[in-house]
Amino acid sequence: MNTSYSNFIKYLLETNAGLKEIYNLIPKLKHKNVVTFCHDDPDGVTSAILFKRLTDKFEIKNTILFPYKFPLSKQEVIDIKTSLPETEVLFIIDKGTIEEYNNFVEFYPKVVVIDHHPKIGSNFDNIIIFNPALQTYVRTSASFLVHIVSTLFNNTNIYDDFICLIGLKCDWAIDPLNNDVPEFVSTFYNERILLSFNWLIEKNYNLRATMFDIKNNNFSCLLNQIGELFFAITGGGFQYFYNSYNEKLKNIDQPKFCFENFVSEIPLKKVNNIDEFINPLPNKEIIRVIYDYFLHDWSTVEQCFDHQTFLVKHIETIKIFFFFGKNTKLMPMVGSKKLYEFAKGSESVIIMFNFENENSLHISFRGTTDKIHLGKIASSLADKSNTYFGQNTSSGGGHPLAAECKIKTENLDFLFIFKELINLLE
Repeated sequence: MNTSYSNFIKYLLETNAGLKEIYNLIPKLKHKNVVTFCHDDPDGVTSAILFKRLTDKFEIKNTILFPYKFPLSKQEVIDIKTSLPETEVLFIIDKGTIEEYNNFVEFYPKVVVIDHHPKIGSNFDNIIIFNPALQTYVRTSASFLVHIVSTLFNNTNIYDDFICLIGLKCDWAIDPLNNDVPEFVSTFYNERILLSFNWLIEKNYNLRATMFDIKNNNFSCLLNQIGELFFAITGGGFQYFYNSYNEKLKNIDQPKFCFENFVSEIPLKKVNNIDEFINPLPNKEIIRVIYDYFLHDWSTVEQCFDHQTFLVKHIETIKIFFFFGKNTKLMPMVGSKKLYEFAKGSESVIIMFNFENENSLHISFRGTTDKIHLGKIASSLADKSNTYFGQNTSSGGGHPLAAECKIKTENLDFLFIFKELINLLE
């Protein structure tokens, strides 16, 4: 993209109706009360950090929440309006673009969605949406979209750039180490990151390969190291929490803890490894404990994948692998990395089944090709499950190369789910 970041934002403001509405709305909210629901993954938390820093500038009283279920439910909106009746606007960030949100105007006159996921549904007439993927899939992150909004008000500095970069990395929207920077984020990356944070993206053979180093096992970069740390602290949006591991962590709400530790600026200076990044942090002892548990779990689960993954099918040239686990932490992330090992250069998909309990099944999808749209399969499987079980308790969706599906119901019928999944694949 042969333009500047400011010109790119100006173009979006001229062509995206949702962004223009948000730009006009925010100054009108000065001294007013709003509530913001964010995804509890690193992209959602970094988006919340950027948005809180923006609303603070306008002296907006912004209550930020990180509910653990991905789609925001009507009941959650009712509950927050009941407990905070003074809130006037509802913001929903990085929690999907879902038709049901159109009904939330029953409780809030203004409902604003900032999101990058493919839409679910078609009727969004009542709400404000800033989502560049409404018509055609665009690879980006919610943190980048909030950064765009904040930059419109000249409210982003080098620290905001850093937080945005972490969100992009953690949502797999960029992979600088492998020269993979999508056009949509390229002006930001070229102007704001290459100039100030080149040390974050330098290849380093002395660093351990992280969850983000799926194509390489013998080198990494500091961006990937810090991104993995954010994933560990937040629980990754999968609620991989360590409250029961250690008495010190008993009362830690990990997404909120991450938000509170990074919403105020920390000193940014060149470091050589993740320990040097952690050392100046105000709650470094708790952060280190969480990260150490994460690394131990990662090593354990890698061994599970070596013994519990099977090549079950070919769809034309695409290999389909299945993994079966029980209460397997970090499954989607370990599976993402192991997939490249199993694929051996071929187009491949891995579908991972995690039996959490007799009433809960987590199915995670990862692929090396977009010939099979995994997000659509996950969404359809959840819809079919809700119809079959007669309970609206399952959810699913995602992107072409990565998706999740949570089946929650009494008397879970795995054979039905398995059969429907095979039908969707074919």
